[in-house]
Amino acid sequence: MDIVKEKPTEHKILENSSPAESEKDNKDDYSISENDLSDKEKEQSQRQIKPYDYVAGTVDNDKEKVIKIYSKALSHIVYRTDRAIRIDIDDEHKDAKSIGERHYRLSVDLARIYSWLPEDLSKSESINRLVARAITANAAGFPEDAKIILAQAEGRLVKLKTIQGRLQYTLSALTLVFVVFIISLSNGLSSAPILFNIVLLGSLGGVLSIALGFSSLEIDLDASGEVNCLIGCSRILIAISASIFSYFAIQTDVAFSFVAKAPGNSGYYMIAMVAGFAEMLVPNIMSNLVTNGGEKQQSKNNPTP
Repeated sequence: MDIVKEKPTEHKILENSSPAESEKDNKDDYSISENDLSDKEKEQSQRQIKPYDYVAGTVDNDKEKVIKIYSKALSHIVYRTDRAIRIDIDDEHKDAKSIGERHYRLSVDLARIYSWLPEDLSKSESINRLVARAITANAAGFPEDAKIILAQAEGRLVKLKTIQGRLQYTLSALTLVFVVFIISLSNGLSSAPILFNIVLLGSLGGVLSIALGFSSLEIDLDASGEVNCLIGCSRILIAISASIFSYFAIQTDVAFSFVAKAPGNSGYYMIAMVAGFAEMLVPNIMSNLVTNGGEKQQSKNNPTP
């Protein structure tokens, strides 16, 4: 009888292989993929600039130019670009997570200060240094000290913005008065029509009012320089309007009738400057005229028997 030799199947070959060999093959496959992943991570890590490798004048990990470095450590660096004060934390450092959490808790106070800082941070370096110190103290584990430093920075920033706003307000008003003066001078101060000189003196009264109340001018910290300048110019325009009103009030004998007895036009000029100086003088006169006119009209409609 012929003996037929059975050809081993693939299933039997797998059954004959030992479990140890199979586990070794799987382990080798896992080790290869793990090594590949590690190489990718190393490559990515090498592309990231470490905090201690930062140099002023180069770019950071976001390709922003580093303008100034305030503090540097193995775990983090605090520096400034053209538009922001930043902290870069080394993700591989053992304290990276805690530093990041502390920085996020400080974000509300930082956001309020950042909203007032100018777009170009080179104009507020004294404030920048305080903010950088606060970020550094917070990263080092002193959040309470960081809040105190930020409070000081906020106070100085409020004063700086207020002074800048007042200067913009006043300088714009002075510029408009200078333009009015040039126009009056080109027409001859003595020979110019009386309204030219009344407008000039009214604007001078407005400038005098601004100068005397400089320390009490209210400035919106969120307003831009252009807005402050427009408000300053509008104050002079109000003064000019008040002085013109005062002139016609004298002419029609509605108010300031005693001025007509003054020699020449001196009385007109005096009232024009007073009207420009006292911002509420003319509005009060107009309110009184409206009130008196209403009372007279009511008395006509309801005559007494």
